[in-house]
Amino acid sequence: MVSRRHGRYDVLVIGGGVTGLTAAHHAARSGLSTALIEGEPLFGGQIATVEQLDGYPAVGALSGIDLAVDLVERCRSLGVAFHQAPIESLAVGGGGLVGLAAGERHRARAVVVASGARLKRLGVPGEDTLLGKGVSQCAWCDGHLYRGEDVAVVGGGDAAAQEALVLAGLCRRVYVVARSPLRAKPDYVNRLSRLDNVEFVWSSVVDEVLGSGAVEGVRLRGVRDGGVRELACEAVFPFIGSIPNSEFLPAEVACEDGYVLTDAEYASSLPGVFAAGAVRRGYGGHVAEAVGEAVSAASAAARYLRAG
Repeated sequence: MVSRRHGRYDVLVIGGGVTGLTAAHHAARSGLSTALIEGEPLFGGQIATVEQLDGYPAVGALSGIDLAVDLVERCRSLGVAFHQAPIESLAVGGGGLVGLAAGERHRARAVVVASGARLKRLGVPGEDTLLGKGVSQCAWCDGHLYRGEDVAVVGGGDAAAQEALVLAGLCRRVYVVARSPLRAKPDYVNRLSRLDNVEFVWSSVVDEVLGSGAVEGVRLRGVRDGGVRELACEAVFPFIGSIPNSEFLPAEVACEDGYVLTDAEYASSLPGVFAAGAVRRGYGGHVAEAVGEAVSAASAAARYLRAG
């Protein structure tokens, strides 16, 4: 196998979320020299902000950060090299693939793209100025700051429902602002519907976050009648979807709306480049799927290297 000297590896994993950590762990267990690039100081990605993982096969309750820490330790024990720097580009060169991060080149014969996705912002007045002053995208991190107060969760998917459930255990009232019927899993919807302190605000979108120095409310617009009204609250938690982190990929990697297109073996259109998790078109969105895809992508990369 290729030596790790001078930043040369068999497999380079891009992304330090649960998908990337799992892929790196599996590649290293297969005897491949492996490196992982992550631009954020906290490993685990979005899952690290989840208080209790749902749908992940584990004995007892397991938080996202606990899973991430365990995976990091397992990777380190297998010799995975960690590089904490934002990925800038991926290119073909030097008889393989080159990932550029913080000006340093990391060469590998195969790459697993597990860069995930980032949460969308509302993109409305007041959101940027009140970020960290009542605008948050982590109920587990910030929910306790609004204990006994009224908050709004914006969105109708699994992430919004999970955050609303966390906040319902802390806050006086949780408004769930949704433009359409909830898309979240029925279990989440049923649990929310049974809570006395959760109120659904249907067919509405946020036009503005209100407040001077701290969030005081949101201005809502009805998607059917265009009617405008204000809703008083002390915090806003937007969960309206995500954007894949794929801007660094070369044109040779085919994407659709930013999501990497792969075949059944998780191979992209560029030989030697594989993708798994939230950056990939077709990802289901559950942590167990992320882990499964990571193992499959790392296994496919190993087969690719053996065949070469």
